[in-house]
Amino acid sequence: MRNWMDVKLKELPMGSKLIMGLNPPFGVHGKDANMFVKKALEFQPKLLILIVPPDTERLDNNQPPYDLVWEDKNFLLGKSFYLPGPLDVNGRQMDQ
Repeated sequence: MRNWMDVKLKELPMGSKLIMGLNPPFGVHGKDANMFVKKALEFQPKLLILIVPPDTERLDNNQPPYDLVWEDKNFLLGKSFYLPGPLDVNGRQMDQ
């Protein structure tokens, strides 16, 4: 465990060799999420997977833009945490 903001460019592969997934702290109006995403963009990842609040700055409007592959505003709506796990007797995901 360490502070994400202290990770240096030379510590991770860059560009086409890097896929990142982030579920940062959100902060007020997405402020903390925006800081985490901005840090991730320094590494120019090939793919960036984000779980962020709706008011986070969009990367498809960024310069250079990232292509938005998939967005689902309802999948985790109202859930503080999503933990894949048990299914009910009908095969549906049980809320944690």
